[in-house]
Amino acid sequence: MSLLSILSIKKLHKSYIHGNNTTHVLKGISLDFEEGSFVSILGRSGSGKTTLLNVMSTLMDFEKGKIIIDGKDLSKMKKKKVNAIRNNYIGFIFQEFNLVNDMSVLDNVATPLILNGISFKISRQKAMVALTQVGLEQYAKVRPPELSGGQQQRVAIARAIVNDQKIILCDEPTGALDDYTAVEILKVLKDLSKTKTIIMVTHDEEFAKKYSDRTIILVDGKVLKDEQIGNFIPPITEKKELIESTAGFINLLKYSFLSMDIDKKKFGKTFRTFSLSLTLFIVVTVINQNLDVFSERYLAFLVSGEVANQNIVLDFIYQFLEQNISSMIQVILYILIGFCIMSYLFVFTINIINKKREIAVLKAFGASGEAIAVLFMLRPIKFTIAIFKDTMKYSFVLILLVNNVFDFSKILVADYLGFVTNVLQVVYGVLYSLLLNVDSKYIDFHVHYSHIFIIFFVVLGLFMIGSLLPAYKISRSNTIRMLASE
Repeated sequence: MSLLSILSIKKLHKSYIHGNNTTHVLKGISLDFEEGSFVSILGRSGSGKTTLLNVMSTLMDFEKGKIIIDGKDLSKMKKKKVNAIRNNYIGFIFQEFNLVNDMSVLDNVATPLILNGISFKISRQKAMVALTQVGLEQYAKVRPPELSGGQQQRVAIARAIVNDQKIILCDEPTGALDDYTAVEILKVLKDLSKTKTIIMVTHDEEFAKKYSDRTIILVDGKVLKDEQIGNFIPPITEKKELIESTAGFINLLKYSFLSMDIDKKKFGKTFRTFSLSLTLFIVVTVINQNLDVFSERYLAFLVSGEVANQNIVLDFIYQFLEQNISSMIQVILYILIGFCIMSYLFVFTINIINKKREIAVLKAFGASGEAIAVLFMLRPIKFTIAIFKDTMKYSFVLILLVNNVFDFSKILVADYLGFVTNVLQVVYGVLYSLLLNVDSKYIDFHVHYSHIFIIFFVVLGLFMIGSLLPAYKISRSNTIRMLASE
């Protein structure tokens, strides 16, 4: 290993196994990458260049060989320390940008710092500095889909350098851009190479020779040609201090409120159904607790004098409901809450599967499988709060109706003052009961905030446990290949 090498690979071998077939992709490659150089790796599709980049990134395992970063032999390290090395030393720039679309540009750039346990305030301050470096500070609060392709790639560059990463790995960074924008991005990378090591996989030999200090051509998993272009002058750089820290619970909790939103357009009806089901659960529970009042007010008319005498069926229905309504309500309640939980877990599992690419990006910037699983376990907090906000509104309206807020019998006898008075009393009684957690003399059916809190935390607990299992499973799967361009 050269004294100036920031990254060295020694006799690297990598194979893919497909059933009984084994494909050898990297065949004993050895290379040194000097600090402050701009290296382009070229080759046809299938030559192994993207696999080499993924293996050097520490995101993909290999069978034989060594990877040494800044004098640290990764083959002798535990996975947790390798994650720290990746977060501190390696930045990624992908062809498809791989930004998190439901999060602001500023928070996208701050992600590597947040995952490294740095506070949100400091992470965002450093992210703004990185955005200024690439000329996008004015777009800090917008979301990636609102930017052009070239601007999104600049955001990806800012994210790659925000933690002062010494090695920037670029997988076809200009492949999705037009020639004019591609030149702009290459100029930015060239400027960064004054202090950082840029390793770029590309198909474009012309761009590679124009902007790189060195080109490496791969053929069939071996180095065919390794050529220095011009005079390479090594920069004067300081030794980087390795920070070994995890995101921490508070950072993950805050981050869970920023990222990975569920598609409201796609699943909006499911969440409204969920809120309505919880509303019915709460209101029917209240009715069940005051069943005698409910029967007297809404069922007794079925057996009143002439009605019962004229229709024996109505009397039978009333008798049946009076004897069995409590059991029926309990069954309805369990069906509703079971439906709510199953619907949510179904939607959330689909959402996690749809977020595989974002999970891969988090892993690329140093997040462990455990941290990603915890992040998704915390995610239901935001959704549960949103669901219960709707549930509270629906429950309030339904409880008003159950308490006969509109007593139309008073309208029929032209008692308009009594009608308005009843509306005000019922509204006051429901609010009084809900907010102060006590019964009101103005209403018969009471919903207390303590009742709703209990349901909220029970539902939240079930959601968090149910979300953890698929999230942890997917976080441990090999998602890096989703980020590759070949």
